[in-house]
Amino acid sequence: MTTFCLIHSSGQGPSGWRLLCEQLANRGHETLTPAFRIHETDQGAVWHAEALVEELRQGGHDSTDVVCVAHSAGGMFLPVLAQVWPPRHMIFLAALIPRPGISIMDQFRADPSMFQPAWVGKDPMDDDVAMQFIYHDCPSDRIDWALSTRVDFYAKRAMEEPCPLKTWPSIPTTYIVCADDRTISPAWQRKVARTWLGVEPIELPGGHCPHVSRPEALAATLETCTI
Repeated sequence: MTTFCLIHSSGQGPSGWRLLCEQLANRGHETLTPAFRIHETDQGAVWHAEALVEELRQGGHDSTDVVCVAHSAGGMFLPVLAQVWPPRHMIFLAALIPRPGISIMDQFRADPSMFQPAWVGKDPMDDDVAMQFIYHDCPSDRIDWALSTRVDFYAKRAMEEPCPLKTWPSIPTTYIVCADDRTISPAWQRKVARTWLGVEPIELPGGHCPHVSRPEALAATLETCTI
């Protein structure tokens, strides 16, 4: 049995993990779904990471028994959290990766290939945008539910400040690429997994939210890569 800590994105709250949690439970695993304090947009990455850790510690789990999975923008908090609450394994799921001393915005300015060009400037709280870019490959009977799980969490200070990491956590790491991602470029995902993390990425078909579109396949992948 593995305990998976699922760290949500900037556009979807913890309730968006429901289908994946069910699939992992069917396989005998436990899940934790902490929530960012989404209205605290003037707080930096350390503050948000420590707020998640405060919630996780209340559950009494030993961090070294936990696998942390961060989706999308949640990835920029994952290694910061890991310095405070070191997990057994870190998994970036179609996620941003922070670089010590560099802001996410400066990363994007230096390498605009991070995002799909058509995605830049779009508002995921607009239903049409969400359908075109985020939930385009989801079964039709899940769409209303998926749209209801959205949150608007633009962590302005955390995006604009230099990443507070001094060194990268010495923790086993996996990157999962979503091959038809219309938000974060799959080519960028593959590149940074290899060049920044030094790992060969695992690839899933489909769009940005496999925990909605194909939770069975994602659960199997998470189980396999953490054995």
